[in-house]
Amino acid sequence: MHLCVSMWSLHRKFFDDGWTVMDFLEFCSTHDIQHVELLDVFWRDEANEVAKVLEYVHDHEMTVDVYAVTNDCVQSDRSKREQALASVLKGVEMAKKFSAPVVRVFAGDLKEGYDFDSAVGYIVDGFKEATARIQNDNVVLALENHGKLAGRGDQVKRIILDVGSDKLRSTFDVGNFYLVGQQPMEALAELSGYVAHVHAKDFEPSDKGFLATTGEYFAGRECGSGIVPYGDVVNMLRTIRYDASLSLEYEGDGDEIDGVLKSLAFLRSVVDQTTNV
Repeated sequence: MHLCVSMWSLHRKFFDDGWTVMDFLEFCSTHDIQHVELLDVFWRDEANEVAKVLEYVHDHEMTVDVYAVTNDCVQSDRSKREQALASVLKGVEMAKKFSAPVVRVFAGDLKEGYDFDSAVGYIVDGFKEATARIQNDNVVLALENHGKLAGRGDQVKRIILDVGSDKLRSTFDVGNFYLVGQQPMEALAELSGYVAHVHAKDFEPSDKGFLATTGEYFAGRECGSGIVPYGDVVNMLRTIRYDASLSLEYEGDGDEIDGVLKSLAFLRSVVDQTTNV
């Protein structure tokens, strides 16, 4: 298991301060971060940036562990479902360019008139088609537990099983489960055979921040300063023989650079302490 940083950890630097993907990579190189997660939302001039990013990653011996796409399968309009599929397939092609083995995907957003049972057919059909298209590619899709349509471990597992392809696995986001009233260790037990990617973040109960389905609020914090039981999580990941990236997705309100570096230091200590467990 190795540490990785998702560019989402520094999304305010992009949206507020004008950072580019290259700025993110230079930050990572400066701080000896070798493994990164890139996202499709961060291209400012994709046609010109991709070649430069590929060159930089190669020259600095960095690895793109994951390429993340933005897709919404829950659409009554067929053309919009086709757009979601196209987004996933484009992500696969980008992942292949970067030699990234995982494409992180979403189920979609909960819309008026839908619940999980009425929306899951769209999700399953979308990923059945996507996985059929990538059978010969050395890439897997990893569905993140995110939102109300695939937020719980049992929901993610049902989608994976209903799709029925080893090309669809789980992006296990340790923090997001709190937002749907589930403990991460419970969810990890449900998804233990399906995890292809892990997001590391931390939350604590608050009077503002992310609103959970329980009516509670959670605020993002540096890893190690919130409620995620990281020792238990990492031990369980080792027990199930997970040996890919532990990708930091910092979502705290404080200074992002400070939060990322402190979170990495904590995660590194946890991984080191559990190496022989």
